[in-house]
Amino acid sequence: FSVVSSESSVSSGINAEYGDHQYTRFVMLLFVLCALFDPAVTKGSVGIVHMHGVLEGYYEHNNFKNHIERNLGIEVHLIDAYNYASSVVPIKTQVKNVGEMVREIASQYDHIIAVGYSQGGVIMRGVIEEWDNHNVAMFISLASPQHGVYGSPPLAEHFIPFFDWYAKNGIYKVLYTSVFQRLGLFNYYLDPTHYEMYLKSVEYFPRMNNEREGEEGAEQRKINFSKLRKLVLIGGPGEDVIDPWQSTQFGYYTEFGFDGYVVPMEKTRFYKKDLFGLRTLAQSDRVVRCTYDEINHLQFRDHQGMLETCVLPAITAIVEELSE
Repeated sequence: FSVVSSESSVSSGINAEYGDHQYTRFVMLLFVLCALFDPAVTKGSVGIVHMHGVLEGYYEHNNFKNHIERNLGIEVHLIDAYNYASSVVPIKTQVKNVGEMVREIASQYDHIIAVGYSQGGVIMRGVIEEWDNHNVAMFISLASPQHGVYGSPPLAEHFIPFFDWYAKNGIYKVLYTSVFQRLGLFNYYLDPTHYEMYLKSVEYFPRMNNEREGEEGAEQRKINFSKLRKLVLIGGPGEDVIDPWQSTQFGYYTEFGFDGYVVPMEKTRFYKKDLFGLRTLAQSDRVVRCTYDEINHLQFRDHQGMLETCVLPAITAIVEELSE
């Protein structure tokens, strides 16, 4: 902008100097006002950090970003890392590097809301657990296999004959090899009928869940996860990629696998032993399960009805809580 004086042609040196001082004061005042109202630096500010899923790119979640920013006025940062083919890098590596990016963004805010879609939810939980003294107020797990996956994706059964049978009877022998464990999307394959093999073969997911007794850092990971003010678990029976769909809300198959049945979060080993703080959060009313029916896995990215039912109310509530 510019400042124009109608008397500039007759100004004396003194008046010009006075005008310079006034201009400088005006610019400084404007800078202070901008700082006060800049959401990135305002005291009490909240930002959202979002991690995408496997075999997709961050920009495929622009609809989510735009919907939140338009309706709530809160900035959403989409993590631009491990897009498409690179998303199959081991989960342990992604947690480390995404964690650095999240912490850098979080330093701009008093509190952040972490959102993870699909595999991104597993990564974001790992980031939270490995981050001491974090400022994550709420974690929204969006159609994410938090208890792992088992068998084949329901969607695959429509295209590959006999794949479901093979997945139920022998695929674990392949997926638990060192070769396949180099691929991130198999790092959270949990076969409950071969649990000991899972513990020995899978490096990071059992660590994240504190399933291996005496593992280094277990207590601190539990402290970090338990620090959340709110955990929001979103999923639904229309899910066509994650089996069982209840894994999105920490439910899972019993030790009998497909010959058994799926139990809710409260009846799983994760919860009953409070391995990483899930029971701690639930018993203090800090867990919200939002079940949204009739949409598939991809639609959980940005389905308007789901966002307005599950996501917007959760964000609004935590922002109000933080402002008290």
